[in-house]
Amino acid sequence: MPASHVPDTSRGKQPDRGGPPARSRALALAILVLALAGAGLAAELTLLHGRAHAGGASSFCAISERVNCDKVALSAWSSLLGVPLAAWGLLAYLVVAALALSALRRPRGDSGWPAGLLFAASAFMAAGAVFLAAISELVIGSLCIVCAGSWLVSFALAGCSFALARRAGGPAAALRADVATLRARPLASATAALALLAASGGLLARYAGPPPAPAGAPAAAPAASLGPPGSIVLYEYSDYECPFCARSHEANKPILASRPDVKVVRRHFPLDDTCNPKLTRPFHVGACDLARAAICAEAQGRFEQMDDALFRNQAEKAPVRELARRIGLDLPRFDACLSSPGTEKRLADDIESAIQAGVRGTPSYVYGGKVYPGDLATLLGAKPAAASGG
Repeated sequence: MPASHVPDTSRGKQPDRGGPPARSRALALAILVLALAGAGLAAELTLLHGRAHAGGASSFCAISERVNCDKVALSAWSSLLGVPLAAWGLLAYLVVAALALSALRRPRGDSGWPAGLLFAASAFMAAGAVFLAAISELVIGSLCIVCAGSWLVSFALAGCSFALARRAGGPAAALRADVATLRARPLASATAALALLAASGGLLARYAGPPPAPAGAPAAAPAASLGPPGSIVLYEYSDYECPFCARSHEANKPILASRPDVKVVRRHFPLDDTCNPKLTRPFHVGACDLARAAICAEAQGRFEQMDDALFRNQAEKAPVRELARRIGLDLPRFDACLSSPGTEKRLADDIESAIQAGVRGTPSYVYGGKVYPGDLATLLGAKPAAASGG
């Protein structure tokens, strides 16, 4: 009886010459791509954080009060140990990318490496994303769309890493195997740990040192400032819901104290569509009411106190009547003033003067017929020809 014939199915197949199986390799490659995308988003967020804290123009994602990257960047939740969370995120994404590269280059004997470490890192990042999303919604009240993009990347990383860990015997088993691998290679493990510590130390040295001294006014005043005290009159357009304005307000105090020749006249330019005709959609909701409160405090000779209280109230969000009570205003008179035609006219006049001057954002200063957006120190430090407005 002839022997049964077993077909040769190996014909045309390439032999396995080492490296991870195709499915695991695809997952590792996906993790690498996601980690690099996350690193790009984190780098952009780090730059955005720096620009927000330096003041100046709003970012591209400061779309409304509800969707506002600048507001998120200026919150107390945007930093850890003095370092922007985005910078820590950038470091984490680069670590994950390095692990993914290691997975792609691993030899046959390490078929599961480093699936456990990848899952542990990405699971931690995904948990952090959930926490930050909750803080953004429940505490800050604004969404950063670039942050949201990084959260989605973290969730995708966690999913791919979980799938990779399952192929290595499950997350727990994979992590135990990776730890054993690290222990078996003390020199390589120590080198990687030192590199991570050095990177962390670099971030702390870059961001967590003592803050720079406030940029004071230059010793020499611009040519147009020569004359008696108060000879330079700047018109400042501000908004009590603008985080840059709040920072500028505090930064301006020592500058103005050192420049008795400069007088700043405050005018209101709330970026709120309920009173500002230049706005076609909600942005700084409630800013018009805050401007009215400042006008009414000024009517009782307490503008500076209300001015400080309103800017500091950006986080607390106390009612304006409570602020009026705290600074000792006559409350019945204050209430009547808020809805008076005179208050409405004063606010409308301020807004119209801003529009006529060409003011487009806050804070902005008008001097010599020119608009200077940004901070007062930059304006006072300008060359005489630039500051004089011609």
